[in-house]
Amino acid sequence: MKAKEYTKTLSILLDLINRFYAGENLSTTDIENIYGISKRSAQRYINYLKDAGFNIKSKSRKYYLENIIDEEKEMIFEAIESIAKNAGIEKELLPLLKQLKLISEENVFYSKLDIEKIEPFTFRKIEEAIKNKKILKIKYLMDGEIYDFEIKPLKISNFDGYWYVNALNHKDEYRTYHIKSIKHLEITDESFEVEKDILKNLDKAVNIWFDPTAEPFTVELFADEYATKYLKRIPISKTQKIIKNSDETSTIYLEITHENEIIRKLLMWIPNLRVISPKWLKEEVDDYIKTYLA
Repeated sequence: MKAKEYTKTLSILLDLINRFYAGENLSTTDIENIYGISKRSAQRYINYLKDAGFNIKSKSRKYYLENIIDEEKEMIFEAIESIAKNAGIEKELLPLLKQLKLISEENVFYSKLDIEKIEPFTFRKIEEAIKNKKILKIKYLMDGEIYDFEIKPLKISNFDGYWYVNALNHKDEYRTYHIKSIKHLEITDESFEVEKDILKNLDKAVNIWFDPTAEPFTVELFADEYATKYLKRIPISKTQKIIKNSDETSTIYLEITHENEIIRKLLMWIPNLRVISPKWLKEEVDDYIKTYLA
C-alpha cells in the first residue's frame, strides 16, 4: 500500500471511529456515500474496526458501536496520557487519543516516572530497522570517544528511565546500547535474521545486564514480611515465584543470566531481602556491604 493510500485509509478509519463514538448508526451504503468508496471497501473498513477490537454491532442493516466508553476504559486512557507526558511522547500520542474522544477534560492521574526524552525521529528510525530486520550503522559515544558500530536491532527497551536498543553486534554477541549515546544512525540495505528464542527471552529482562543468549540460573531469596508484601505487588522479574513460609515471610525464586541483574535490587532492599543461594552470589553481596561499611 502506498503512502497516499495509507493516509486515506487512516483518515477514513479515524472519521468512522469518531462517528461511531458520537452514536451514529451507519449502513454500508451510508459509508459508501460519505467517503465515495465501493460497497466492498465499506464492508472492509467495518471489518478493520472489528478486528482492532471495537465492539461493532449491527441492527436493521445499520452498524453501531456498543458500550461506547465506560469509566474503567476512560481511566486506562487517562493513565496512558499521564505516562506519555513523562516519557516525552505526549505530542505524538495525545492527538490520536483525542481524535478517539477517549480523554476527559480533567485527568485525575499523576505518574512520577523519570524517563529521559528522546527525539521521536530516532525512535522511528530504530523501529523501522527492527520491523524490516535491517542492520543499523551507528556512531556511539562511549567513555568520551565516538565509535562506529554495525548492529542488528532487536527491541527498544526502557530500564530505570533510560532508553536502550537491544541488539546483536557484528559477532552476533548480545549488547545493549544507550539510545541517547547514539550520535548518528543509518539504516542499511543489509538484512539479518534472528532466532525466535532470543526475542522471546528478551521479555524476561530485569535490567540492561540481562543476556537473552546466556544460560539462566536460579536465585533463591529470603524476603521478610515487608519485602514479601511489596514484591507480590511488583515482582522483580517475570520469572519470580513466591512461596509463603509459615509466618508472613516468603522464599522467592527467580531466574537471571547475570549477577548484576539482582545485586543492585538486593542492595536497595537491605535488610528486608537476602540471598539464600547460590552461595557465591551471597558472598558477593556481602562483600558489597562490607566495602560500604568500611
